[in-house]
Amino acid sequence: GRMLIEAMSCDVAVVGSDSGEIPHLIADAGLVFPEGDITALASCLRRLRDDHALRQDLVRRGRDRVHANFTQARIAEATVDAYNAVMGSRR
Repeated sequence: GRMLIEAMSCDVAVVGSDSGEIPHLIADAGLVFPEGDITALASCLRRLRDDHALRQDLVRRGRDRVHANFTQARIAEATVDAYNAVMGSRR
């Protein structure tokens, strides 16, 4: 997942399989294809190559998603929230 986050932060439209957490990480900021389906992957890549507006929209969505969810400050905040949730449940 880290490579996808790094790509989105560098204004790269991303494509990922539906394996594990990848679809949740990409959300509406990229294209997702069924794992192992080379035809679907090729279709996603063709769409990105041929549709400039789609590509630019996904780049914008990816950048916004990274800034909203994956900055160091946001990760630290989520970590503190998780610790507080655990500590609160033990009281």
